[in-house]
Amino acid sequence: MVSEIQKGVVYYSGADYKFTLSDEQLHKYTSLIVGPQHIRIIENTSGLSNKDLKARIIEKWFGAENDRVRSRNNAKRRAKRAAHG
Repeated sequence: MVSEIQKGVVYYSGADYKFTLSDEQLHKYTSLIVGPQHIRIIENTSGLSNKDLKARIIEKWFGAENDRVRSRNNAKRRAKRAAHG
């Protein structure tokens, strides 16, 4: 798995696919959980449908970070609810 920046766009590649995020601004978001709508497939020679490939990409590339963001977002919501009691 490799990522590279070309003309201000981050391209991600695996052995049998290449993709970008749908909007480069998404890289700056700290509370975003990356989903299928955020991925734009450039090349798919994996034999998977684009839908299944996106699911694989999310798990491999963004799974751990999505889990951290989800936990942090939930903790913020719990703290906000507790403060407003």
